Amino acid sequence: MKRLVIVVAAIVLPFLLFAIVDFFAPFPEARLHRPPATVVFDRDGEPIRMILPADHKMRIPVSLEELPPELIRALVVSEDQWFWRHPGVNPIAIGRAAISNLRAGRIVSGASTIPMQLARMSQPKSRTVGGKLLEAFRALQLVHHHTRRELLEAYVNMAPYGANIEGIGAAAYLYFGKPPAQLSLGEIAFLTTLPRSPNRYDPLRDHVTATRARDRVLRQLRDRGAFSSAQIEQAMRQPLPIERRKPPFIAPHFCDYAVQQARDRARVYTTLDRRVQRLAEQQVASRIASLRAFGVGQTAVVVIDNRTREVVAMVGSASFFEAARQGQVNGAAARRSPGSTLKPFLYAKAFDDGLLIPDSYLLDIPTDYAGYVPENYDGTYRGRVSVRDALVQSLNAPAVRVLQSERVEEFVKLLRRGGLTSIDRDPSRYGLPLILGAGEVRLVDLTNFYATLAEGGLHRPATVLRRAQTQPTRIFSREATALVTDILAEVKRPDMPRAWQLAREMPAVAWKTGTSYGHRDAWSVGFSERYAIGVWAGNFDGHGQKGMSGSEFAAPLLFDLFRAIEGDAHLRRPDGLGISTIEVCAISHQLPTEFCRERTRVEYIPDRTHLHACELHRAVLVDAKSGERLAGDCVAQTAHRTIIVTMQPPELVAWWRAQEQPFEALPPLAKRCSDVATDAPPKIVSPDGATPYRLRRDAPLEFQEILLTAQTNDAAQLFWFDDGVLVASGVPSQRMFLRPKRGTHQLVVVDDGGRSDSIRYRVE
Repeated sequence: MKRLVIVVAAIVLPFLLFAIVDFFAPFPEARLHRPPATVVFDRDGEPIRMILPADHKMRIPVSLEELPPELIRALVVSEDQWFWRHPGVNPIAIGRAAISNLRAGRIVSGASTIPMQLARMSQPKSRTVGGKLLEAFRALQLVHHHTRRELLEAYVNMAPYGANIEGIGAAAYLYFGKPPAQLSLGEIAFLTTLPRSPNRYDPLRDHVTATRARDRVLRQLRDRGAFSSAQIEQAMRQPLPIERRKPPFIAPHFCDYAVQQARDRARVYTTLDRRVQRLAEQQVASRIASLRAFGVGQTAVVVIDNRTREVVAMVGSASFFEAARQGQVNGAAARRSPGSTLKPFLYAKAFDDGLLIPDSYLLDIPTDYAGYVPENYDGTYRGRVSVRDALVQSLNAPAVRVLQSERVEEFVKLLRRGGLTSIDRDPSRYGLPLILGAGEVRLVDLTNFYATLAEGGLHRPATVLRRAQTQPTRIFSREATALVTDILAEVKRPDMPRAWQLAREMPAVAWKTGTSYGHRDAWSVGFSERYAIGVWAGNFDGHGQKGMSGSEFAAPLLFDLFRAIEGDAHLRRPDGLGISTIEVCAISHQLPTEFCRERTRVEYIPDRTHLHACELHRAVLVDAKSGERLAGDCVAQTAHRTIIVTMQPPELVAWWRAQEQPFEALPPLAKRCSDVATDAPPKIVSPDGATPYRLRRDAPLEFQEILLTAQTNDAAQLFWFDDGVLVASGVPSQRMFLRPKRGTHQLVVVDDGGRSDSIRYRVE
């Protein structure tokens, strides 16, 4: 019985002792999972960037499933034949190595198993007896807590391969330019040999020694029956590498952006198209010198595939390493003022809401919106323009009027649905200037929203990562986007530099330019059937450059890109659109009445567009001889005839009057029509032209506003122009005020009949 107890104790005690030590001194598992390098791949699966972890080691972890069976077989046969059976240490190998070393009088053979090597790589120790004992214990722990496949996978990802290279994944790429799955037997044998002595067997240092070591392993594999003699002979003929590949460094801004989107993934599979990226970089390089000659230091480009919304190219700056010009800033992802590039989305919304069609007329006159007066880029106003001309010429005043009708809150919702998430403030903070660039957008987001126009109003988020496509959401109708696209595809454009337009043919694309406040940002965004391309030019420090505009500094590069990338870009109107034509009055472009003599046909969207009856043309009775207008009882007493007159919108008439421009007015009322109210113009009562107004320094301007008052007989509405700017309008009984500014000013009041009065007043 005593002997039995001793035997049992002898068997159990080592296991018990191991369990106790294992509990209080566990294996440092974190050492088996070292931080990997982040590898970014292009759309074809080729590496384009390797971002090292904090310890600057090149690691590309792989799973056993990614390794060829030949590699696993060669590794186990040459390194640890009994790997699948021993408990972590191999007593037979230890005994054999001890005898060999004693006979040789030096260390000629080792007995380290794969688990023991893992333990040593995890906790490097001096190669003493104590160190070896600790290494053996750690190996037992590893086998106890892990499967053999887990240990083998850890080994191939931790093995040293010289310099800062760790693991078979990084070694296969840097030595042979391929993933481990594509390694040949000769390459496998070399990578099996190298970790034994990375410096000694480095073929870049000693090619002969490295080749001999590789061949020695190959013969060992043959002798142990792992591979046939024919396979080994062929493997020995394969040359070793003569240089290490440099880690790729392609599209750095794109890669940084993709890594941010990937959120700590070790492998980032992206949408980058190397061909398109290379062409984009070449075009930027060819243009940047001419831009800098005019004080514009940087430019950025984004190219998006319309159908997939994949970003196929991104150039964040002219040169990533140009520190003096902040080259590492990614201009494609920076928030900048978009200028007029949001206008197409506003007009598309107005088309969908039925408020406008491309041939609708808008007023282009200076108007004061609570102190904000939008000005056109050229500083002039045209009075009345079509929507088509307003968008083609990128007029500001009409766009602000449309935004006021559509409401800023609703437009902000639209922009956010379209991916412009940087428009993130309360809509009231933007106000009407939003349509002229008061917000901030990213080039990549803006370009993608233009891709939504190209795709008939279907929107998807832009992506730089290879993944399943998301379901699109409809933001605009196909009809609205087709109408906007037709306008943006106009060849003869006032915003196109004339010299450049004459010098080179323009591709068939739809496009829009924009220039931000202070000439800080120049934009040009366009799309063909396949691609949407966005270009930004400016300076990263935000300073403006006099004369900078989207048409001069961004549009030429945009067209260079379309030519280089597509060659022959196409843009066709889709089939099956619900767009029709309708007859309208030629002057108002509204539904004709019996008084509309001239008519034309325009495109509209049935069941969406809300056209109303023309109100410009009216029948008026005039004296058959004098041509004076008749009204009341004098009609029956006078020989008369009917004429058709055109009554333009009162605001437009008022502006014409204030600008002293000629226009067709109503015939004067005959004096003998005494029973009709007088035809006298309004008379300004306040302000008083004879009394100077003095501003007080101790009171805010809003408390010193001047009351606007005029005497009138039959006017239904009054329009007040201060120095040619519409500052107030309303019924005569409405209290309206003028905010004073120092100096002498011209004030004009015009009623809805086109009658006017004016004074000059002074503010001191």
